[in-house]
Amino acid sequence: MERRFQNIALQVPPERFENWDHFRRAAPEYSIGLEVMDDTPGHHGHYVHFDHHEGVIREATMSAAMQAYIAVRQGRLMEKWLRKRRPVPVYVWNADQDVCLAAFVLEYHELLERAEVKPLLRWIVQYNNKIDVCGGLYPVNLEELVKGHFTWVFEPYWQQRLRGKTQGDEALVKSTIREVCDRLLDLIDGKAGIAPITVQPDILYASPYNFTIADEKGHPNCRLVLAARGCTNLISLICRRPNGRYTYSVIRGSPYDDDLFPVPKLIEAFQSAEDDPAARIWGGSNLAAGCDSELGSSLHWTRLREIADGVVAEAYAAAEISPEAR
Repeated sequence: MERRFQNIALQVPPERFENWDHFRRAAPEYSIGLEVMDDTPGHHGHYVHFDHHEGVIREATMSAAMQAYIAVRQGRLMEKWLRKRRPVPVYVWNADQDVCLAAFVLEYHELLERAEVKPLLRWIVQYNNKIDVCGGLYPVNLEELVKGHFTWVFEPYWQQRLRGKTQGDEALVKSTIREVCDRLLDLIDGKAGIAPITVQPDILYASPYNFTIADEKGHPNCRLVLAARGCTNLISLICRRPNGRYTYSVIRGSPYDDDLFPVPKLIEAFQSAEDDPAARIWGGSNLAAGCDSELGSSLHWTRLREIADGVVAEAYAAAEISPEAR
């Protein structure tokens, strides 16, 4: 099978699209966005945005790759649009696992349009959906992920995650997506490798209020390890950036916890504490949020600890629950 993109043309814009109007002004008709817009997912005319971050109920919204999977398999999106534009422009901001998998689904749509979808490919799409919707804290069997080649398929993403998003990294984003697609093709051809999970996160702080601050060292497998250990509420230091700033994620393990880890309030408090509160550094959904992947945060994790303990303590007090009762 051809190992270059023929059906999609990857585009890495210099900035994220602010909203649908911005996307439709800047991109040609029959364009697809993958987690590249600060607006809701969906489709407007001949424009589609696959995302599960902005303006959504996280636990009720499919991952970008699963949205693309349904659009291709059930809606024949690529089959129809390729009659109008070839290749289809696909806009991306970074090369995380969900984006890489969605790009594969769009490029190799014919594999999914057939009745006999490869079981391992279907399994990876489904497992990615569960993990990504839960911000990486879906309870997992690590051995199953390794044996199913999941960790090996997405291994190339580690390098970009370690660096964070930077201006001028278009070549890295595109090459990472291409490498993951090549590994998915190897998977389908029965040539997949194995990538054991050896990395271990550093637990920086275990709060009495049932959340953890962990250093993931830039490695996505760290969050799988934390999930397997039963970690629920997480403030994750993803990486320390060369410019001295930091990349963080904030994950709430369940919407059924009496709102004792209120992500929106945490994000608001973190935003207010930044060196430039006017810049939109923090954002996200009800279960998963974080700082902007390009701007990064000025806050050391110890400052996040102080702020989070205060916010979560207020939530416990409002619920009239002591930390010991949880």
